[in-house]
Amino acid sequence: MRSTRAVWLAIVLMFALSAASAAQSAGDGARFAQSPQYPLLPRALEIDLALSAAPKHLRGDATVWVLDQSGYAIARKGGNAFACVVSRRAGDLFPVCWDAEGTRSLLPLDFEDARLRLSGKSGAEIEAIEMERFRSGQYHAPSRAGVAYMLSPMRYRIDEHGGVTRTTSSPHLMFYGPNLTDTDIGGARGAFVFINRVGPDGMMIVPVGQKEREAIVSDAQPLIAQVEQAIGYHPSR
Repeated sequence: MRSTRAVWLAIVLMFALSAASAAQSAGDGARFAQSPQYPLLPRALEIDLALSAAPKHLRGDATVWVLDQSGYAIARKGGNAFACVVSRRAGDLFPVCWDAEGTRSLLPLDFEDARLRLSGKSGAEIEAIEMERFRSGQYHAPSRAGVAYMLSPMRYRIDEHGGVTRTTSSPHLMFYGPNLTDTDIGGARGAFVFINRVGPDGMMIVPVGQKEREAIVSDAQPLIAQVEQAIGYHPSR
């Protein structure tokens, strides 16, 4: 009787440990490069979040990249020119979907950020390395006009201690504007168009209209709840 009970206790313990391991590998508290700034999401959730950056007519056939313990990998190979990813550079977590030119020239910065983070580099060191590689020609600014989509209303800032804050919802389009300034385009924050930052990876930001923004935010509510639970964000009540 005692041996039978011991066997059943062992089986129960085995299943409990297996469930805990599965939850961890699925993203429950998992981190990339042991960094609180780089939470790993369950694979299916990361795919949905990445695709939320793109307009609906592109999502079904876009390539999707996800982050796992070893870096970024293709989760789904698409048939159109767009590649969607959840970027985590410098503690900002947000989805973006690049066209062919952005996939060639700017998406690799996310991949290299992950590799450098795994090697133990800090966010400041990684940013300095990126700028030096643009200067040396190892990285290249977009060579032609193009567009990247950031239509998701989700963007989060995660500090080095794992504290999460949510930015104001601002679904928008991005057009490549290497080294342009607001003066060049007549832009200003809050206007119809502005430059996000001056540099080889600078972008002309065009926010969507109020009606479109409200529809995007409404449609995204179930996904927002899942993402915020996964990354440990608790909105103030």
